[in-house]
Amino acid sequence: MSVLAAISPLLLVIALTAAFRRSAFVAAWYGVGLVVLIVLVIPDFAINSIARLEQGLGAAGLITFQAVLVIVPGLYLSEILSAGKTHDQLVDWVKQMPIRSTHKALLIVVGLAPALESLTGFGVSLLVTVPLLMAITTRRTALRQALLSMNIMPWGTLALATVVGAQMSGQSVATLGFGTALISFGVFPAFGAATALMVAERGERLLAVAQGIAVGAVLSTCLVALNWAGVIELAGILAGGLTIAVCLLAFNKGHAITSPPWAAIAPYGIVLGLVFLIRMLPFLGVPVSALTLKAGEVSFAPLGSPGLALVATALILGRGKFTHATFKAVIQRACKPIIALSGFTVMAQLMVISGMLVAVGEVLPTTNIYKLAAITPLLGMVSGYLTGSNVGGNALMMTIQSTIGTGIGEPLAFAAIQNSTAGHAVFASMPIVLLVLAISGGAQKGEEAELVRYGLLMSGLVAAVTVVTSLMFVMVLSYQE
Repeated sequence: MSVLAAISPLLLVIALTAAFRRSAFVAAWYGVGLVVLIVLVIPDFAINSIARLEQGLGAAGLITFQAVLVIVPGLYLSEILSAGKTHDQLVDWVKQMPIRSTHKALLIVVGLAPALESLTGFGVSLLVTVPLLMAITTRRTALRQALLSMNIMPWGTLALATVVGAQMSGQSVATLGFGTALISFGVFPAFGAATALMVAERGERLLAVAQGIAVGAVLSTCLVALNWAGVIELAGILAGGLTIAVCLLAFNKGHAITSPPWAAIAPYGIVLGLVFLIRMLPFLGVPVSALTLKAGEVSFAPLGSPGLALVATALILGRGKFTHATFKAVIQRACKPIIALSGFTVMAQLMVISGMLVAVGEVLPTTNIYKLAAITPLLGMVSGYLTGSNVGGNALMMTIQSTIGTGIGEPLAFAAIQNSTAGHAVFASMPIVLLVLAISGGAQKGEEAELVRYGLLMSGLVAAVTVVTSLMFVMVLSYQE
């Protein structure tokens, strides 16, 4: 009975989002309400220490605050870029490239979309990728490819999910980023192959699939290398940019490629430079950690947040001014994701301090690391799919996953599995499906259901790939020990 009570908040969230199609921010706080009820009614899960309760809620608030410092500036910057027609300039540039449609699709899905989504997140890249893909292929294929393009999530929004996941799991950001890149390695080649196969002509499908795998492998390799080097926040932007460069060099066949418009790429260059500067501040003697905030086992130094780079870039592009209308639009867009994140974070922290997660962990096959490595990717994918966010998925499930990993002596492996799989399930979630359809001009008859089915089908491919890489990861770790 206690185990059923312990997992009931998770089951409630699943029912509300999957069966009743309630928004994530609604489901999250219903979950919080159920956890509170269980804590008050069931003696096994009573919270007897006010100090632990304060630490748990403080940690939840600090994690949410950390996310807000990136989310709000990121959305503000995206509003400025939209108003300045930056996205339109990128669309025109790609349309004019003298390369084949198959190669353009790979460049967009595996290169351009990851770079854009890594800068601002929250589906902003779809404002560019949806019209681009619709210009080079059929509507049905373009919508499917647009879904696949939303798969850089562990490094989206300047790697916000990885940073939050590191806080919740007790891992360093660099270590978790590198482990995540290894778990995620097979996803990008698989999606590259799927992207190419959809648009290739019948006699060229085998070659197109090989090219798709190769382009995806370039992105994966860049991510592994950048995360190994500790360049976590910028990994998605740089890996996407390098993949674009490789595509242009490999597919232009001697044709001259027009350089991208400076106005369109300048914001990305400014963000890159400022994030790098922020990372160099401690080496220049600036006491970045002087204002570090702590709550429980979570700590956060606001002066080291990449959100500061986004704020500075927005000020530079806005000529030193914030506009009320733009800020109002940002708050409207950011409100629900922030409410959802705070709900899932509070829910997870309450489940930790009440002992509910310990009860959940007891029903898993914790004596066999390989069985766990085959099961936990599915838990991660469920969390990302339900919340429609890598950050929200981590807030919901990271503590469970890291608890499982700690119990078996491999906390990093299972934190990386969670961070990777939650991120790679977001593309199939209802918020992303609806956003793709909205940007395309609205859903036509039967499109929503068809796109949902396709997303779930491709989620099966992600599950298969990540289970294999997870098993390989824990096998290597076990062998090293």
